[in-house]
Amino acid sequence: MTKMFKERGRVVARPGATAICFLALLLLFSFHQTTCRRRTISDTITPATTPLSVDFLKKQLEQNTPGRIKTISAHARIYAEGEGMAVEAGINLIWIRDSVLWMNVKKLGLEAARVLITRDSAVVLNRLEKTFQVIGMEELQRRYGLPEGFALLQHLLLASAWIAPDMHLQADIKDELHRLAGSNGRFSADYRIEEGNFVLRQTTFLQQQDAGLLHLQFSQFKKLPGGAGIFPYIRRIEAFSPESGSLRLDIEFTDIEINVPKPYRFEIPDYYQRVD
Repeated sequence: MTKMFKERGRVVARPGATAICFLALLLLFSFHQTTCRRRTISDTITPATTPLSVDFLKKQLEQNTPGRIKTISAHARIYAEGEGMAVEAGINLIWIRDSVLWMNVKKLGLEAARVLITRDSAVVLNRLEKTFQVIGMEELQRRYGLPEGFALLQHLLLASAWIAPDMHLQADIKDELHRLAGSNGRFSADYRIEEGNFVLRQTTFLQQQDAGLLHLQFSQFKKLPGGAGIFPYIRRIEAFSPESGSLRLDIEFTDIEINVPKPYRFEIPDYYQRVD
């Protein structure tokens, strides 16, 4: 027998309706590679000169949120390092809005891992060691000091701003970018927005209780196929928590398809050992 995660009662699911941060954190502590190619994150940015209001900047961020995108399938290269370990790999990714983030991770042409992230949990198959790991979303948030779960992953994938409803923000200019910054008593947030197109260039979350940090940086914005808006093909994620240490992850996307349903498959063989 084989343990299976099913979508609509079938092992092979076809979406009708990327997390990467969790994936990298889980992979990094599963695969012990020793070399990693560093990526250069650079881009031309239109500098901000005149301060704008909080309401205006929030409205611009909302307008830039790609609401018409229901599914994404893509290939990406990841370069992750932290706590003396590093990994470089290729990823095939399928995302379904508000539902699923599935990833197939390959090293040297062989599948190294398969990942399924839903609204309530993340499951990682380690093909190299024949093990699997299941972590609840609340545990992931606690372990890595994240202010939100699946919703934050979606915003990370789409490069849109996740703003807590109770966040009190102020606006100014910092490092030639418009800045929205504030706190809700549990964590502080900092959003950096480019002048003119008002795309989100950087986001930083800081947990006030234990100093957990998540910093996101977006670059190389290009038009998506089908007029679905613009999308940053390169991004950097830096994270720190007292429990899990430091992580830096670079992601470079290629071969992106929008709103084209793709099948995905996720099974756990019986002989795989569960690990914590």
